[in-house]
Amino acid sequence: MEEFEAKHLYEQFFDMVYRICFLYMKQESDACDMAQETFLRLLKKKPQFDNEEKARAWLIVTASNCCKTQLRRWWRSKRDTYDESVLADSSTGAGEQAHELRELVFSLEEKYSLPMYLHYFEGYKLGEISDMLGVRESTLQTRLARARELLRLELEQG
Repeated sequence: MEEFEAKHLYEQFFDMVYRICFLYMKQESDACDMAQETFLRLLKKKPQFDNEEKARAWLIVTASNCCKTQLRRWWRSKRDTYDESVLADSSTGAGEQAHELRELVFSLEEKYSLPMYLHYFEGYKLGEISDMLGVRESTLQTRLARARELLRLELEQG
């Protein structure tokens, strides 16, 4: 992989990788570290991609794996705070409802929030998410239905 390709992928997909890392890590600094680790692995391994979709999928899986590895470390379980200030999305100028919905999705349990984010915010199909996360499609359908129900209940209460 040449330098300009890695730079192009970084510029195009950093925001997406960061958001995925934030879903796992729940803190801005930790999410940024894991996003950087993801791109370091890209530079070290120098994989060849047929198209940008394959590069995007590789980055999603790698970011997810980096975060899972980090979360398995014993000292991570000692602290679990949630940095809500990161949820403000000033770069896109999203409306108040979109901001509230994104905040609710991020607050869901990881097994619900990651598929929701990939499906509704990134536009992946269930089959693609299934391949990336190593979960059956029927399981993803169930998780998405439960996540939608949790969001609906939360919106009705709020």
